[in-house]
Amino acid sequence: MQPHPLYSRDASVVIEEGFEKLELLDRAIERSQFLENVEAVFRASGKARDQFLIAIKPNLMTASIPENPSPVYTNPDLVEHLIGRLRDRGFTDIALVEARNVYDYSYQGRSVQAVAEMVGYSGQGYRVEDLSEQKEPFDYGGVLGRHYVGRSWRDADYRISFAKNKSHWQCFYTGCMKNVYGCLPEWDKMKHYHESGRKFYECCILILDNFPVHFGFLDAYVSGDGFAGHVRDPDPNPTHSIFASANVFALDWVMGEKMGVNPALNFVVQEALHRWGTFHITRVGNLAPWPDWHNVRPFVIVVMSVAERFYGFSRFCSRALASDQDKRFPPVSRWQWFFGILQRISKMVERLAETKKPLKGKVAAPAIKSQGAL
Repeated sequence: MQPHPLYSRDASVVIEEGFEKLELLDRAIERSQFLENVEAVFRASGKARDQFLIAIKPNLMTASIPENPSPVYTNPDLVEHLIGRLRDRGFTDIALVEARNVYDYSYQGRSVQAVAEMVGYSGQGYRVEDLSEQKEPFDYGGVLGRHYVGRSWRDADYRISFAKNKSHWQCFYTGCMKNVYGCLPEWDKMKHYHESGRKFYECCILILDNFPVHFGFLDAYVSGDGFAGHVRDPDPNPTHSIFASANVFALDWVMGEKMGVNPALNFVVQEALHRWGTFHITRVGNLAPWPDWHNVRPFVIVVMSVAERFYGFSRFCSRALASDQDKRFPPVSRWQWFFGILQRISKMVERLAETKKPLKGKVAAPAIKSQGAL
């Protein structure tokens, strides 16, 4: 265990609730002292404001169709409002970053710029960067070793993870830490980060460790729950919340609590605990778990963990469980009709893989020391 200067320090997690999403974000910005945090890092950099690069990683590439609001991807209105607040402070070098993902197994033309345009990003006052097109060699150490990093993420003076609140069939839920896994630049993530002696959660923690995230926001205004919540949810959960914290580890811990999940069951959180240890969390806001929240059943997590060891099978599952796509992204082959049938079948049985019961399983990891605050 090696304490980290950002992730191992005591932190506050702010939870704002209400029915106007931009007002919620403004309140979260103020109560979390986000802008003060940016200014402190800026002063320490010694750079001019227009040369201080801020990189924002939203959850974007899981988007398959445009939805407003969406339970799957970070709301572009929220991200662009945050960018506006930064530009009001004189910060003009702002990049929205993402990398391509395994939807490329099934569909064509899914560049980061194309998906960003589909969901409504304007690009005004910032640029959209595809990290898959910016691969630079870098030695992460650990299981990744000599690999690649996207240039804009590497060079950023300030990094923000603006994640989406949703469940996930590989680790119960995906938050600000798992969101940064999406910065790893290879699009075939099953091949590069899920086999060959690597686990996705190890790779996730390695990129977080080497390229620290200074601040996290969580779009929980509308959330995706259940078995396939991270890629689709026909009945989204109206959670009407925004989270903010200078410690993405702490934010993800509180996120799990709100879902009724022991956060230490999440593989990414487990790996973070083993690497960075424990700390105090001050929770600011409503701590009650969300009602009517559907979690992934533990046996599904076990099955998916085993399946990912076999690249061919995991690639097949990625195609079989994928979501329908916007017509601007045509299928890669004439066999897509077959996978379309499998996708329809999976949608019919998804509820069998879900539970509304709290998940409090025991995990061989230390408990986070905590302090509640309203």
